[in-house]
Amino acid sequence: MHRHMRTTIDVPDDLLKRAKPFLADRRMTLRALLIDALQSVIKSPMAPFKLRDASAGAEEGGVSSEAINNAIDEARGPSFPG
Repeated sequence: MHRHMRTTIDVPDDLLKRAKPFLADRRMTLRALLIDALQSVIKSPMAPFKLRDASAGAEEGGVSSEAINNAIDEARGPSFPG
């Protein structure tokens, strides 16, 4: 048995106006679109952020891009399982 949670969201008026023809063309409800979008986002693994190497003076004790990337990954915490 599937359980459902009822919730309320605020959608910007202009976005909802643009969504209505999209939904009508596909004979789709806003609810179905939101469920599909959430499932798609949750299934897609988040690409790791990689800072381009723009370090200056790394050989003189500066911070490398690898050290910065590692700090960012640690700050993000564990990602959602795919």
